[in-house]
Amino acid sequence: MKLKIGEIAKRSRVPASTIRYYVSEGLLPRPEKVNEKMAYYDEACIDRLRAIQELKGKRYFPLYLIKNILRRMDEGLSLLEAETVENAVFNLDDLTGHGLLDRQAFLETTGLTETQLRKAEKLGVLIPLTTGTDKPLYNDEDVRIGRDGIRQLIGLGMDQDELSFWVELGKKIVEKEMALRRKIVAGKSTRENILITTELTRIGEFYRGYILKRLFQKQVQQNIQKSLEKRKKAKAKFNAKI
Repeated sequence: MKLKIGEIAKRSRVPASTIRYYVSEGLLPRPEKVNEKMAYYDEACIDRLRAIQELKGKRYFPLYLIKNILRRMDEGLSLLEAETVENAVFNLDDLTGHGLLDRQAFLETTGLTETQLRKAEKLGVLIPLTTGTDKPLYNDEDVRIGRDGIRQLIGLGMDQDELSFWVELGKKIVEKEMALRRKIVAGKSTRENILITTELTRIGEFYRGYILKRLFQKQVQQNIQKSLEKRKKAKAKFNAKI
């Protein structure tokens, strides 16, 4: 059923100006225009507006995340199911607006300069939790990276350009993970896709940390072993001369 914007606003309790804004941001489908002054919206927009208000007004989600959830609802998921898959990927508890810092507060907390922050974001060694059309916001992980990572490394005399290998190699890992996911979900239903994506996200997050930690430990062990062997040979050579 097609309705005028006034009726949509009345039934959804969302002002017409807000409805037009949501249309411009891609959260609602564009209305069917009859002429320059008359347009009709699909009645389904009412439920969609209620979902938006729930996510924005009660959950404090940024618009880009709301758009992701709505897109999944368009694929046939319920609001709860759409939130579940987004939570697996983005950890929605970090996106509720509580404890997040704006740019100025982030600089004050980490001690980074604006120039250092801009360079870190340009290189990709620091990625704000939220970007896009919303103002950048930073969570505790971003603060730790800025204060205990980038700032400390700069203090040790390292240039930020030397950190870019993490981004370059990280992108390759993510590309491989995405390819693996596409292979596994091929031909699956939407709900099977959700379950698989959620589980792969959890496993991937664990496995990245596990593999890198073990590789680092093994490399340190090898370096120590080589150092001990070198000392042993030097000592034996010294004793042979005595």
